[in-house]
Amino acid sequence: MSLVQQLARTAATMAKGHLVTLRELFRKPMTIHYPDEPVPHPVGFRSIPVLKVNEESGKLNCTACGLCARSCPPAIIFVESFIGEDGRRKQWPAKFDLDLSRCMVCNLCVEACPFDALEMSEDAELSAYTIEDLYFTMDELAALWKTSRSVRIAGGQKV
Repeated sequence: MSLVQQLARTAATMAKGHLVTLRELFRKPMTIHYPDEPVPHPVGFRSIPVLKVNEESGKLNCTACGLCARSCPPAIIFVESFIGEDGRRKQWPAKFDLDLSRCMVCNLCVEACPFDALEMSEDAELSAYTIEDLYFTMDELAALWKTSRSVRIAGGQKV
């Protein structure tokens, strides 16, 4: 490539860059004053899997089948069944813990659940100062479902 061609190419690139700058100069800024104004989230935004509570009975929909834990790629869901006095497994969890510090927010646990016991919360303000604060228990996940907007997404669509 000759020197003249390189100079012409450089000039065209600089002109294109300046045109982009000029065009943006006259647009209205898109500043969001975060704590005072809520951040708009796109449709289908998801944050954390939460445990769904049956509104009629007040109990969890979870039967501790463990499909969510088996479908989780980073293995951050820990489910233990309740064992009765007779030594038999009962149809509710004794323990359901989730480690949000490693969660990929992939929604695979929600899609794997056949009992409609998990939904993805739209609560994005779950920051913490320590990793231990990102470890959620069964009661905390149920409380999050009650206090935040949640959505069940299956096959890429809201259900």
